[in-house]
Amino acid sequence: MDEASGSKPEAETRVEDAEAAHEIVRGLGFTPRIAFEKRCRNYSFERDGRSLMATLVRVPELDDATFIELETVAAAEDDLVPALALVRLVLAELGISENDLTNELYTDAVAAARPA
Repeated sequence: MDEASGSKPEAETRVEDAEAAHEIVRGLGFTPRIAFEKRCRNYSFERDGRSLMATLVRVPELDDATFIELETVAAAEDDLVPALALVRLVLAELGISENDLTNELYTDAVAAARPA
């Protein structure tokens, strides 16, 4: 996997009861590291036969900065290169260059922005 790309496997599921999910995670021995607000708006579209999702993310604690996340599914490892190529092409069409990309996590950015 291309570490510089920010690509990573993800597992997501809907949680109907947030407090129950917190209890499960705490019951497994995890403790909260950081909490912050992240507002997202998703846009789904197709390009070149591939489904993509663009998420506009606003993090009020980061001077109300707005980010874009662009994702698609790579069905197999050999699909990763063309999937990333399409993501980069769409980002370029939006005026987002390779220099604009970051692998910084929101949690790390928020932690760095908070007073020590």
